[in-house]
Amino acid sequence: MINGYMDTLPFAETSDLVRSLKQIESSTEELFLEFAYTLPELVKEMKQSLASSDDAIHAMERGVQGGGVDDGAVHRWTDQFQSMAERDSHLFDQLRAAVGNLQEISASIEHIRLDSEDMEIVSLNAMTVALKAGNAGRAFSYITEELKKLSNRTVALSDDVSRRGNALIESFSHFEAELEQTRTVQGELLDTFRERITRTFEDFSRVVQTTIRETRDLRDRSGTLQTPINGMMETIQLQDLIRQSIDHIILALEEVKPEEALSSTEEVLDELAFLRDIPRLATALINDVAEQIDASTASFLSLTDNAEKCLQDLERERRLFLSGTRSAESSSDNVTFEALMREMTAILEELLRDLNRNLKRKENLVKRSDEIAGSVEELQDTFRVFQTLVSRFHSIDIAARIEVAKQSTLRSMENSTEQMTRLTRKIGDDVESSLAVTRSFIDSTAVVMNSFREAHREEVLFAGRFQQDMQSYVDMLHTDRDHITGIVGNFSLFTDRFFQVFTRSKENGKKLQETADEIRKLIKKIDSMKQDIEKRYQQTLRENDVSDWTIEDNRLREIIERFTIFTQKQQAGELVGFEIEQGTAAGDVTLF
Repeated sequence: MINGYMDTLPFAETSDLVRSLKQIESSTEELFLEFAYTLPELVKEMKQSLASSDDAIHAMERGVQGGGVDDGAVHRWTDQFQSMAERDSHLFDQLRAAVGNLQEISASIEHIRLDSEDMEIVSLNAMTVALKAGNAGRAFSYITEELKKLSNRTVALSDDVSRRGNALIESFSHFEAELEQTRTVQGELLDTFRERITRTFEDFSRVVQTTIRETRDLRDRSGTLQTPINGMMETIQLQDLIRQSIDHIILALEEVKPEEALSSTEEVLDELAFLRDIPRLATALINDVAEQIDASTASFLSLTDNAEKCLQDLERERRLFLSGTRSAESSSDNVTFEALMREMTAILEELLRDLNRNLKRKENLVKRSDEIAGSVEELQDTFRVFQTLVSRFHSIDIAARIEVAKQSTLRSMENSTEQMTRLTRKIGDDVESSLAVTRSFIDSTAVVMNSFREAHREEVLFAGRFQQDMQSYVDMLHTDRDHITGIVGNFSLFTDRFFQVFTRSKENGKKLQETADEIRKLIKKIDSMKQDIEKRYQQTLRENDVSDWTIEDNRLREIIERFTIFTQKQQAGELVGFEIEQGTAAGDVTLF
């Protein structure tokens, strides 16, 4: 006991502080061990996430079979379609020319009808003369009666042929209109054929490439997260600094001696004078440690906040991306794969419908031409009937001339018989001319129509092959779409493990920030200890009638010299009035 003050030095308080500091040191060690695991794991998962994104992009690029029709196929289809159109146009011209020749039949039929009417008048005149001749004209009267009947039949047949001819001409007119309309429709189809094919596939290709490019853009943007992640590792390198700083405080506190170890008043005053500097030194070191933790965790948490914001932005972009609302460069509106496929399918179906409608037109033209050819053949058969009538006209003409030659009373009929002969010859010529036109039409159109039917068969085959090719390409696009949407649907910028480790790292950063608060709480205890030391120091000075006391040993200097962090050593020296040699190395920083 020294003057009644046994065990009243703050040894117990310093021991309590040391325990608290060691507990804080232990908890920070655990935190830094956690950082030593989570932050490298975060970097690892970051790299793995980027690698997975790269794999997804490469898989999209490898899996796309083409994204469109190759130019060779388009050229082949277009050239073939154009060749068929040109051939059809040539056949149309041939058909039009053949049909135009039939116009001549109308004139021949009109001539036959007029000549038959004239023949009927001639027969009536001859019959009048025969009746006047009495018995001499009886035979001639019979001839003229036959001539009248034959003329009547010829006129009636001419009227019938005329009606058929007019109907045929009208059919020709409709046929020509259909030919021209088919030519026009086929020309319009040819003009848009290439553009309609290429546009659909090019739009699809653009959306595929846009999808891949935007996936790569998301991946590249996610790569920018490496900067704050690496910064998080760099700003948290405080393990050695905190441990050494706490060790410095403990080093100073552990120098406090229990009062029973002091044998004289001088030793008590030495100890109290020594202890007066310990709270200031400990407080300065604690504040230094807390400030460094504050600065580091503030930077760390700022980086984690930035990283988290970046993650949220990227995740929002990823969700928008997964929703499919991405557009082709050529379009100002967002276009989904499904909408594009519907549009492409509609365009191709419309193209195929147009092709099939064009084929249907040509099929109708084939049927119509067959009907016209049938009508012409029927007309030809009618003209053959005319040939029979013309033969009978010839027979009657010969009989009439013989009878006129035999009977002198009929000599006045020579002009009528001459007129009869001329009309018979003219009717015969018109019939032969019409037969020649119909034969020519039948012969020429037979070749043209055979070619037209063959062309139609080839176009049917072409349409079938084209439809199969288009279906193959559309199936390929569906496969590409399913491939792309499958990858996009499962696309994630970061692994689930990355998010887990990131969350743990952020929580550990907050725990480290709380450590600074825990360290600062010790300052209250140190202030309390400081007051107790000062009270005891002043009381001891009064009791020993001493105004001041100077430390007579180098304990505090020895303690400070043992500090391993130069800045803290320098700060402590300035605090207690020691001069610290320059060049003393600072404590090492642990890197993990």
